[in-house]
Amino acid sequence: MQELLQAAFSTPNIVFTVLLLVVMLYWVSVFMGLLDMGSFDVDLDVDMDVDVDVDVDIDADVDANAEVTGGGLAGILHFFNLGQVPFMIIMTFLVLSMWSVSILLDHYVGHGSLGFAALMFIPNLAGSLLITKVVTSPLVPIFRSLDTSEEPVDYIGQVCTLLLSASPNDLGQAEVSVNGSSLLVSVMADREEIKKGEKALIVQENKEKSYFIIQKLEE
Repeated sequence: MQELLQAAFSTPNIVFTVLLLVVMLYWVSVFMGLLDMGSFDVDLDVDMDVDVDVDVDIDADVDANAEVTGGGLAGILHFFNLGQVPFMIIMTFLVLSMWSVSILLDHYVGHGSLGFAALMFIPNLAGSLLITKVVTSPLVPIFRSLDTSEEPVDYIGQVCTLLLSASPNDLGQAEVSVNGSSLLVSVMADREEIKKGEKALIVQENKEKSYFIIQKLEE
């Protein structure tokens, strides 16, 4: 235990240890009733020099204002379960994974080298994101069933407007108007690419991956 504490507070690992302590403090506060899981709202403001302006409201308390082409950002957020699992749960697993990997790499390879730790940061982040994806994926249907804040919407047969282009291979984003409210959904084209601004018909739902299949509406 003493060796683990020394490793945790060594220079190559101290940043991840502090992040882990912050996460632990958050969950202690939640369990004590001092905070709730929605206490920390996170705004992801991504400004990219391209031609689509999209506001994405994510249930995981993540607001993303993005200008992207294709389904890039929407696909990435969706892939890592943002919007399907609470943001702080995803961050908890991410920080815990990065801390563990950093400790192991430093112990077996780095031996206290700050340069090695800096070199391994990006690979550590990439690997930990994938680990977080795998660990949190089983939680997606659980939190979906717990979300009773809104009445379920039957999207099949609804007409939507593409905000991010969609193809049979790439996720896009579409806006659906239901009872006067504009809702954003992840979509994938059935046969041909449907570009931004075009209208499409929602024909099917992929519940496992949480997106809808659409067909282009001919003018």
